[in-house]
Amino acid sequence: MYILGIETTGAFASAAVMRDDQVTGYIKGNDRFSHLQNLTPQIEQVIKESGIALADLDVIAVSHGPGSFTGIRIGVSTARALSQILGTPCAAVSSLEALALNAAPMDSGVLVCPMLDARRNQIYGGGYILTEEGPKEKIKAGPYMLDEFMSKTENYRRILLLGDATDRYGREIGQLRHEGVDIAAEGIRYQDAVSVARLGSRIYAEGGGVGYSQLEPDYMRLAEAERKLRRKQQEG
Repeated sequence: MYILGIETTGAFASAAVMRDDQVTGYIKGNDRFSHLQNLTPQIEQVIKESGIALADLDVIAVSHGPGSFTGIRIGVSTARALSQILGTPCAAVSSLEALALNAAPMDSGVLVCPMLDARRNQIYGGGYILTEEGPKEKIKAGPYMLDEFMSKTENYRRILLLGDATDRYGREIGQLRHEGVDIAAEGIRYQDAVSVARLGSRIYAEGGGVGYSQLEPDYMRLAEAERKLRRKQQEG
């Protein structure tokens, strides 16, 4: 089975093709938030590296959020278009859960915590224990204030943090929790299409895919412009 993984929720878009559990094509961009220009050529390249045609894909896995609102829209729209054209099912993958999978293999006693910067001391975060069956959610994925999320990790002796929130809020994290905190190495710290493809393959095997019309973004909160509009409507 060939599966295409698409990751656009972070600063650098990436694409990967896997056959079973083997990566046959992979590319990650070098330009920050240039997903619109880079994603289609990236997909073309990984398809070529894999020695297949787009029509040979069995599943299209895409990280549908949370993360960059614009990035999510680009990734989901691209996956929808390919799915509609090819008649290929999609797998909607949580960017947080896929990011946690970057840390595998990991001691089952360590809570793996992907944290994405949502600005103003807010994050998108979740807590996972990695098992042979995949990441198991222990802290519900969602939007949090930084201190609120860190307080939920207090019952765990060791935690491993991933994601760009560790870059932005490293000092604050150190003040909130003094011991038992590790920051993932840079090579696995950020979102990546290979983990999206791996998790998408499991999602498809367990429950099947969804059609293009059923693939929806998961922003986890309203965009700033939408929040302002709703506040204005409520005030009016």
